[in-house]
Amino acid sequence: MQIIPPVDVSDFNLTSSNIPENDAQVWANNATYGAGETVLYLHNVYESLEAANTGNLPDQSSDKWLLLGASNRYKAFDRRISDPAVKADEISYTISHGGLAINSVSAFGLEAASITVEINDPIDGLVYSNTVDLIDNSAVIDWFTYFFAPIGLKTLEVVLTDLPPYGTASTTVTVSNPGLDAKVGQIALGQAIELGIVLYGTSISIEDYSRKERDQFGNAVIVERGFAQTVDFDLKVPTLGARRVQNLLAKYRTTPVVWNGTKDASYGVNVYGYYRRFDINLSAPEVSDATIEVEGLI
Repeated sequence: MQIIPPVDVSDFNLTSSNIPENDAQVWANNATYGAGETVLYLHNVYESLEAANTGNLPDQSSDKWLLLGASNRYKAFDRRISDPAVKADEISYTISHGGLAINSVSAFGLEAASITVEINDPIDGLVYSNTVDLIDNSAVIDWFTYFFAPIGLKTLEVVLTDLPPYGTASTTVTVSNPGLDAKVGQIALGQAIELGIVLYGTSISIEDYSRKERDQFGNAVIVERGFAQTVDFDLKVPTLGARRVQNLLAKYRTTPVVWNGTKDASYGVNVYGYYRRFDINLSAPEVSDATIEVEGLI
């Protein structure tokens, strides 16, 4: 099992994207905005809450501006999986490593036919290329099923940890869905850190934030909201490394990271989120038992 703390993506390292940042007019200090007008400021979209709104910085005036969310381009990095970046046919991002030994790329909330990850170094050129097919057509076994069998996504997330750690390189992530909208909830690049070995007995579930009640007549009242993946990991860690694991988890106690439980995404134990609690039972001289409760981002 690994955790992957993601690097921050900003103007500093996002060198290109095919998603235009034209969600709204760019905020200007000397402009006057009416109630309900939207502006783009520091890659976020804000809505004016009052008339004659002039000279108020959107990120510092919550009584005058309402934050609607990240721009479409930056939705892939805003830590909200359920509000994806969207573009017809294909989404592409190129992110510079900036001297960091990045060896992992993850994508969550995918709606696409495939995802391609490439690494280009200014000296060595293309040093890595991997395309992951996201379409599940395993039910197609004859002409009848070719036309009528349901075809869906194999997985909504991809975690690749075999990237060569070139600090001077750039990673290009391309999400393709020809003829339809390509969507990606979050993209996370970072350096994988080993924790231990995931065991059978690990459980997966969801935390549903929908409201399900009944009115005075017994009729169901359902308000659909988002949900988060949850995983309760059982794992083995080296006993002499227990303090290292404790320190590592303490460091990222308030930072969402990628929890890479296994290379096979079909188990459902690859999550982008944070842990609720962890326990390490020093049960043997060489290997100890540990549990980690993880809740994914919505």
